[in-house]
Amino acid sequence: MKRVCPRCGSSQVRKYGKVRLQQGILQKFRCMSCKHVWHTRIVQCIPEDMSDLVFRMFRAFIRDIDAGKCLSDAGWIPLNDNEIERLREIDFCEIDYENMNGRINYKSQIPTELLLTEEGRVFHEFLRAVGIAQKVEALKNNDAEYLKAVAAGLNEMLKNAQFIFWEKKKGFIPEKLHNVVLSPKWGVFAKKIAYLLTVNLLESIWGISDVSKLHLGSNKEEIAGFNSNINSVINEIKENPQWAKIIDFFRSNKDVLEALSLAWFVSQRAIEEEIGYLGAELLILETAMKIVADKNNEDVAILREKLANLNEELYRLVCEEIWGVNWNDVFRLP
Repeated sequence: MKRVCPRCGSSQVRKYGKVRLQQGILQKFRCMSCKHVWHTRIVQCIPEDMSDLVFRMFRAFIRDIDAGKCLSDAGWIPLNDNEIERLREIDFCEIDYENMNGRINYKSQIPTELLLTEEGRVFHEFLRAVGIAQKVEALKNNDAEYLKAVAAGLNEMLKNAQFIFWEKKKGFIPEKLHNVVLSPKWGVFAKKIAYLLTVNLLESIWGISDVSKLHLGSNKEEIAGFNSNINSVINEIKENPQWAKIIDFFRSNKDVLEALSLAWFVSQRAIEEEIGYLGAELLILETAMKIVADKNNEDVAILREKLANLNEELYRLVCEEIWGVNWNDVFRLP
């Protein structure tokens, strides 16, 4: 049975030994081109002489979805008369008799044995990714849900931000802020900062004064010894001239902030669905970028260019200040 590498598509593949587990026997393979190593379960749910055909259909589906085909068009491969006859024995495959094609029926219950193989796992991840992409696409026609997703993603981005402060000369950072940053509880404190900055951005850019309807949570961690300092530290950040510049920049480039935020939103959905295959992750991210571009009546290529230039823009905005936050570690893609 001839195999190809699921990563690079090379046919220069060698068997790499077998592994016996309680769940069964795994055949390991190694690609001689890209050195990728994977395993395939020696499956019992399909006839041995049909396994090559089944895995070819898996790979065709993965390749087609990766190339941007829709579900109805993905995964079809040409069959001969004998293959069509044999494929009738497999209830999770479908046949187009008119065009002599066959594929895995993605709506069927695929045997767990097959989903534990490398091809089956990626196939299943792509199905979950398409499901997320379809939900994201639905946001285009629902302004309220779209804004909720943007707000949730913005909150997630700022929660995961690295609030790193810099100063041109020692002593320029306000003492109260400096003391908090050096605290062992700084990580918890930073989450509070992130939430308040989320609220500030939502109000400044989208005019949302009541965030309770967005279900972000209040992030009201009790921080022993710092409760009295929270507002003053936040004010130190917001009163720094660079914060006003950041607000003005994103007010003029709302699409950029929406793209970053929606990217974090869909990234969280991918994590929840245990999607780790790069192609599946990119499918979801690309859908998010197209939605933001459509909502802002611009070409997605222009939006990508703005994101590519974001680091340079943020640096330009704050380089003249004597101290501040490294905003490139805050406003970033996941």
